[in-house]
Amino acid sequence: MGLQYRKAKVKLGFREGKPEVYKLRQLIYPPIKEEDLVKYAANAAAIPPATMQACVEAIAQAIIYYAINGMRVVIPGFGGFYLAFRSKVAKTPEEIDEKSIRYVGLQFQPLSALRDVCNDTDDMVLDGKVYNV
Repeated sequence: MGLQYRKAKVKLGFREGKPEVYKLRQLIYPPIKEEDLVKYAANAAAIPPATMQACVEAIAQAIIYYAINGMRVVIPGFGGFYLAFRSKVAKTPEEIDEKSIRYVGLQFQPLSALRDVCNDTDDMVLDGKVYNV
């Protein structure tokens, strides 16, 4: 399948009069269905799909539980999940309170092995032609 791209027209800025240019945009596929993921993983692990479904749900619950309690959850060979937030800047400690928080969200940081695999993708598809990059 490889990475697929399309040529897209974009503006260089948001203000009036900025030129339009072309750049490559990655085609994003729709999300994989949960049952397809479970079926693939169950087949790879040689266990029944119902068992794999229970494992996937349990891992998801564990990630949520530990992350909201401030812990970093690392899945070996994959990466880590953690809860992150950003807050406003103040000149004195008295100006900071819970209303200062601007963003709270679950973050994912892939391990270097996963990043290396993703960066080693050699083929790309553009206008139906396969290119080796």
